[in-house]
Amino acid sequence: MRKLIVAVAIPVLLTLSGCINIPDRHSVMSQRGNINAVHTTNGCDPDRLAEHRALTSEQAAKLDAGGFSLLVWNVLKGTRSDWTSDFLRFCSEKDLLIIQEAYLTEEFRNMLQKKHYNWDMSIAFEYRNIKAGVLTASKIEPSFVCTFQKKEPLIRIPKNILITMYPLSGGDQFLLVANLHLINYTMSVSQLSAQVRQMERILSKHQGPLIVTGDFNTWSDKRMAVIDASARHLNLKAVTFKNDNRSLIFGHNVDHIYYRELEPLEAISTAVTTSDHNPLQIKFRLPAR
Repeated sequence: MRKLIVAVAIPVLLTLSGCINIPDRHSVMSQRGNINAVHTTNGCDPDRLAEHRALTSEQAAKLDAGGFSLLVWNVLKGTRSDWTSDFLRFCSEKDLLIIQEAYLTEEFRNMLQKKHYNWDMSIAFEYRNIKAGVLTASKIEPSFVCTFQKKEPLIRIPKNILITMYPLSGGDQFLLVANLHLINYTMSVSQLSAQVRQMERILSKHQGPLIVTGDFNTWSDKRMAVIDASARHLNLKAVTFKNDNRSLIFGHNVDHIYYRELEPLEAISTAVTTSDHNPLQIKFRLPAR
């Protein structure tokens, strides 16, 4: 309980003191190759999905439908020692990086650039002029990007969801990826449910492969029930881990990977000391028709 009180008190005090700047609109920062990062306002409009599918159907670079790999990790803003070495180790040969609590320092940006990642970041706040939020990076450019946020009822700092879409090789299929950091500091599930329903409105417009993953903050049975209901609504399956080292809060897993119309090949969760969440690694492929 003491840790929970401290976790709530610190961001409240920082916000009140003006140290944390919270954007008043949905805000995305994007980097493509060596081009300087572009900052845009980019809320989610479900009708835009079909438009972007049509516009990018001939996109040259595509994810390999025969096998692509992901890293999913809440990195605690990279504040712990040796975080950099762990990050570089886990992101090796990954096609997609799904990061929560990313802290966009110059060092982190340089690491992504040296690994030749394109990236998009949904900005939750700025602290000391450094942006923080959820970040999705990929070896190919996404064909669609949008984001939305919901403020924590108590601490008023947003939790964000970032949605990206990628063409798959060998046909006309597109993979939609939702990178989640869900509402945490409230005993009620009403705000969490509202955030999930907002996500469902756009994901339900997508017909095809889908990955929903990140930090769900499912530390209670009631919270898990909200996610289970959403998974049923979207026809999602949960990835299972043979040796499950996912992080627990109050005995509940808080990080998950859900998928649809894909075949999971390898799923690994690794215990680390460089964050308060353990990273998840997985490889998927598109099932043979």
